[in-house]
Amino acid sequence: MLWIACCGLLLVQCKENDPDASGKYASTWYYSYDAEYRLTGDSLGLTAAQFNPYTVAQRGDTLFVANIAANNLSLVLFDLKTNQPMRTLSSWTKADGTTQKFGSYIEAIVATDKYLYVEERGSYIHVFDLPDLNYVVSIGNGNWSGPVFQAQALEVKDGLIYARDKNGCVSIYKESDVTPANAGKINRYKQAGGNWPNNGFASHYMEFDAEGRLMLTDYETKAIRVLDVSQINDDFKNGTIIDIEDLAWTLPFKPRSFASTAERMYATGDNNSINIYDRSTGEWINAVKTIKGFTFNQPFKIYRQDDETFWVSDIKNLTLIKMIVYKGEIRQYSRINDRIIRVEAAVTTKGAESEPFYVDTRTHEIVDPTAIIGE
Repeated sequence: MLWIACCGLLLVQCKENDPDASGKYASTWYYSYDAEYRLTGDSLGLTAAQFNPYTVAQRGDTLFVANIAANNLSLVLFDLKTNQPMRTLSSWTKADGTTQKFGSYIEAIVATDKYLYVEERGSYIHVFDLPDLNYVVSIGNGNWSGPVFQAQALEVKDGLIYARDKNGCVSIYKESDVTPANAGKINRYKQAGGNWPNNGFASHYMEFDAEGRLMLTDYETKAIRVLDVSQINDDFKNGTIIDIEDLAWTLPFKPRSFASTAERMYATGDNNSINIYDRSTGEWINAVKTIKGFTFNQPFKIYRQDDETFWVSDIKNLTLIKMIVYKGEIRQYSRINDRIIRVEAAVTTKGAESEPFYVDTRTHEIVDPTAIIGE
């Protein structure tokens, strides 16, 4: 995390937390959030109607951005070093010489060392090589009754490809089958059971946790499922439910996507906020609708670039936001009660913070002072 105080944080002139004889402070900290960069149609030389960012992924200095604008379905490659677009992929040539293009929303993108997997709603998982983006093969045939059932979330690990089907089951495919020679022949390796339908095409997301379990959002039940994928092998019986029920997360909102760090989880949901979960307290501690420089309207996907940098797509604002999470040290403050402190002014690497602000020392979030009057 970025410690703002190390770069010269000037704090209030108060006596609550003066240094001791050794010059040490009993400091605390707070989090703040900035919209450092906005990617819009203007950034790409497009009109507003031609660009609507959705899911994203990253590999090295390249950000892959799904554009779900109705008449411009495509994948935009964006250079993170120069903040400039590099390339747009909307169609490609198959081995038989015919042209294929995206025909529906890109629901998920996963970049591995070798391949870029692009999952679209129309029952396809397209595979391109990296870094050149040459077309390799597609899993699925565009029919919901085929090998891919309108998949909505995607992950790749240890030679297996996991896709969340529209009916809540999880289909598994082998990476070893991803070859041009297998065009039209790739079928499911296995399918884990489930009964979590999504007839409205709500956004879903999956990622592996530190223990190798697969975490998968379930929008309608306000949950994150935790799946034991270690059970997947040649002897696995299709339809077996591999959910670890006692590890499932119950949420106060319908989740669309999430991004994990060692300390926190940031999730988007039907409350149109960036919801923040604190692992140390085991609680959802904040629902952020406004950050410095931007107010969210309908954030859908959030992607973690690193522990300080996140990309959030807002499909109502037609904008992809680069959100920076700052962790700032507070050395001097006045105490309002056992949890709330008041900071009068600060100078940070971002400039002057001259207005007083209040921090909850349990969650380390800035809080609205009108909500704490009388405490």
